[in-house]
Formats: sequence, C-alpha cells, structure tokens
Amino acid sequence: MKQTSILFRSVLAFCLTFFVLLTVDCLIPRDEEKIYDSVIRLHILANSNSETDQALKLKVRDAIIAESGGLFEDTQPGKLPLDRMDELGKKFAAVANRVIKENGFDYTASAEWGKESYPTREYDGIAFPAGEYYSLRINLGDAKGENWWCVLFPPLCTSASSAKERLQDMGISDNGTKVYTSKKYVFRFKLLEFFKR
Repeated sequence: MKQTSILFRSVLAFCLTFFVLLTVDCLIPRDEEKIYDSVIRLHILANSNSETDQALKLKVRDAIIAESGGLFEDTQPGKLPLDRMDELGKKFAAVANRVIKENGFDYTASAEWGKESYPTREYDGIAFPAGEYYSLRINLGDAKGENWWCVLFPPLCTSASSAKERLQDMGISDNGTKVYTSKKYVFRFKLLEFFKR
C-alpha cells in the first residue's frame, strides 16, 4: 500500500511538472526567437573609463549617428543588409578615427563584425531580450571602457518610428510585435531567456 502511494505521488508530480512546462512553452510566442536574427546592433567601446575617454566615446557616437541617416532606405523588406556591414564598419571606423584625431587623442578605432551577446535593453518603448545578435562593434583604442549600444537596423539609433513596421517586414507577427512594444509583455522575454540557457 505504501509503495502504491509513493508511485502514485511520483506519477502525479511528473504529470504536473510536464503540464506546467508545456503550458509555459505555449506562452512563448514562436516568433520571439526571430528577433535575434532580425536586428543588427551597434556597439561602441570606449578606450577606458576616464572622463576624457568617455566624453570622446559620446562624440564618436554622435558623429556616427549623424552619418547613419538614410543608410538602409533601399533595403528590401524582410532582408537584413548583412552584405553591407564590412563596408559600413570601415566607414564608421573612419568616422571614429576622424573624431579621435580632431580631439587630439593618439589611439585609433577599429571595427568588428559578427555576433555578440547583449543584455535585455529597451529603446524608446521597444524592449529586446538578452541574447546573441548580429553586431557591428567599434573599438576605440584598447576598448576597455564603458560601452554604448543601440539598434542600427531597424534604425533605432536615429529613430524608433519605423521599428514596428521593420520588425513586421522581418516576419515578426502582429502578436509578436506587441511583445516587443509593450512593457506588460516583458515577462515573456524572461521565459525566453530562461529556456535559452
């Protein structure tokens, strides 16, 4: 009798655990995963955490953003401009090197293109979950200081006005877009991040 009771409890616990996991899995919109391959992040790393290096990082940021307007106007809907990132990296590194020189610093900037891990971040009401994203990284000098990042594509660095439409172009459904644009759905990101560990 005792063994039957233990077996019954074990089976019940297994069934409840399975049901909870299945329910949680159903809560995660399937197109949330698409966000990782639907955006390109811009990451600028300062030479160090000194006040002068941090101030220079912001000047570089402003100069790069000023050069970013209209970069992706001719991009086809539903397609990331991955083939342009090496060229864009060279352009942004040149802008950074110009600003560095104008401000009298003796180090240089370089660009790296690839995938990089980012924490959860919100841009003008649009939250993106932590995870690996395509990233164009601009290293200033030793790149050991506090960094700055934004979403280069869709162009949230300069404007979030077309971000929702761009996400829809990348195959994120209306339901999924609500996840990215409304804070009350951010708990779904936590579930997504939990299952991606």
